[in-house]
Amino acid sequence: MPRKKTQKRIYLDYAAAMPVDPRVFAAMKRYFSGAFGNASSIHREGVEAKRALGSARETAASAIGAHADEIIFTSGGTESNNLAIFGAARAKEKTGAPLSQMHFITSTIEHPSVLDCMTSLLRRGAMVTYIGVSEEGIIDPKEVREALCERTVLVSIGYGNGEIGVIQPIREIAKEVRQAASVKKFQKPFFHTDASQAFAYLPCDVTQLGVDLMTLDAQKIYGPKGMSALFRRRGVLISRLFEGGGQEGGLRPGTENVPLVVGFAKAVELLLPVREKEAKRLEKLAAYTRENICARIPEALVNGSIENRLPNNVSISIPGLDGEFLALALDARGIAVGTGSACLLATGDTSYVIRALGFDAKHALGTLRLSFGRTTKKRDIDMLVQALSEVISIQKRVSH
Repeated sequence: MPRKKTQKRIYLDYAAAMPVDPRVFAAMKRYFSGAFGNASSIHREGVEAKRALGSARETAASAIGAHADEIIFTSGGTESNNLAIFGAARAKEKTGAPLSQMHFITSTIEHPSVLDCMTSLLRRGAMVTYIGVSEEGIIDPKEVREALCERTVLVSIGYGNGEIGVIQPIREIAKEVRQAASVKKFQKPFFHTDASQAFAYLPCDVTQLGVDLMTLDAQKIYGPKGMSALFRRRGVLISRLFEGGGQEGGLRPGTENVPLVVGFAKAVELLLPVREKEAKRLEKLAAYTRENICARIPEALVNGSIENRLPNNVSISIPGLDGEFLALALDARGIAVGTGSACLLATGDTSYVIRALGFDAKHALGTLRLSFGRTTKKRDIDMLVQALSEVISIQKRVSH
């Protein structure tokens, strides 16, 4: 009897994790076993590793209009965000300023790795201002300006939201921060943005954006997990979080993970020539997805701005239904989707991002995040819409 052909799975959760590009994997392999030296060693093997590290740093810096010495490699986006926020606070403490005299600004829809840092600072006596968003998920730059004061150490606003895909006006916020400091005559606070989700689709030139610190994540550009870069503009003072060595300009001690750094650089190299074309393709695919879902499922609501959003993101809510049930039902049919930030799901809570838009818990509970990548095609969307319609009908029958 012939074996039944297995249906190919459809993966629509690229915002959570992307596969490593085979060309990236190929570039990394040599540094796991062949060129395995420690980049801090002075022998031939160490020199080769150090050369690869330096080349990767140049590649990452060039991609964002930075200098090589402004790139700090870390273990992931979460660590880079922690280093930017806690690093700025620790550097300020070293000048004699207590945390109780420090002020930080962020938004209500940031990634948990930013919000949890702010919560920690708040508990230790710092002041934190949380800027709200409009119904479309957009921050008003003027609200950031109004919140600034002479005690403000750092502003941290993400470039592209990983859950609803909304793009924030980073350049305008940076301008407001500069002007407010000039007019109010206090030292300009550092401005940090997490561009982990944005880098795959948007230009991230640090001079044009006007940022002092920026997080990039390899796994969001078809690179390896566990590798990130933090851009730190020259003259920006941050202190390291760990002790144990002088690597990464003394800001991130520990033996450098050369294979992953090389993989990150290769992913950057492959990204830049195709980024704009791929963004346009995915933008059309996202519009096609929204139109078809809303036509087949009238009760479905799109979360966040349509105009100002990452091209690979479609966030929908179906109030009254359980997004987790829908995701599991789709998974059983061979379709992988998300229900929100993967880091948030670990807490078991409903989405604070959706609730920040002004919606209630039922709306948040019924949310699905669809995020696309290089392999996503129209036929995948057609199959998704058909399957989603079917599982919604099943859940409605069960609930009634």
